[in-house]
Amino acid sequence: MHMTEYFKLLAEGHRDTILLTAAGYFALMGVCSLIYMYRISKWPSVIGKLHEESVHGWGGGSHDGTNYRAKVHYSYSVDGVPYENNRINVWHVQVSYNLRALLRWQLRYIDHHHNSEVTVFYHPGKPQKAYLVAPGWKQMALVFMLSFGSAALILSAL
Repeated sequence: MHMTEYFKLLAEGHRDTILLTAAGYFALMGVCSLIYMYRISKWPSVIGKLHEESVHGWGGGSHDGTNYRAKVHYSYSVDGVPYENNRINVWHVQVSYNLRALLRWQLRYIDHHHNSEVTVFYHPGKPQKAYLVAPGWKQMALVFMLSFGSAALILSAL
């Protein structure tokens, strides 16, 4: 099959072509995410100072209309240059009132030391980019299972 024929079938809404495209998308995004997470897992670290750590809600005004996210603020220095940041890890998690425990669980993985000190993982070429939690094998396994499991499930429908 030529690419023009493939795109024609896709544009016409051919079921198998759509499923194949979706499976390919999930697999490709999984590979890209795994590469990104692996690279971050190799970043160097420094000890920084944690200024804020909380679960923050906004919007709504009632329990069912409020969104929540984990909120941190920390400072650190690399080669004598000071930086500040608010990223916890590669996951951008926003939840409803009933799932707030997931955010507290996410904060548990921060490596705390004495006197509000924390381990900060920073990009070696761009030290202003940093996380408090570097991806480990469990997070990478989860991404693998979600992306390739989704692709396999889609392909099983062909």
